[in-house]
Amino acid sequence: MPTNIQGFEVLTRPKDTSIESFPIFITIPQGTRRIVTFPTEFNAIAISLQIENQDGGNACTYRINSSTNPLVNIPASSFRSFADMNIVSVEVVAGATGPTVILGQMASLPKPTLPEFNSL
Repeated sequence: MPTNIQGFEVLTRPKDTSIESFPIFITIPQGTRRIVTFPTEFNAIAISLQIENQDGGNACTYRINSSTNPLVNIPASSFRSFADMNIVSVEVVAGATGPTVILGQMASLPKPTLPEFNSL
């Protein structure tokens, strides 16, 4: 059964061991805000994600799958991990003196099919 997350139809089951996946690494420079939308940028859904705050003195903030929930703090030199989830987007605001790194495992979105051609 498909799930709709932020307008994207998600068919992925995060614990399915038969899906093909690939890693991504994104560095967000100090003092920068970035929203990563995985279906748009990678044609994939994140099934696991780690956000590392590499700023030694300042917190960074993040928000998962939402534009309305409050930003959540990650203390200096700390990280947050998410596993076995369908993550469509993440918003990160890096600390003032160090970068924030996003590491993720992506599951490719399935190609849509047209019944009359049996594929696209």
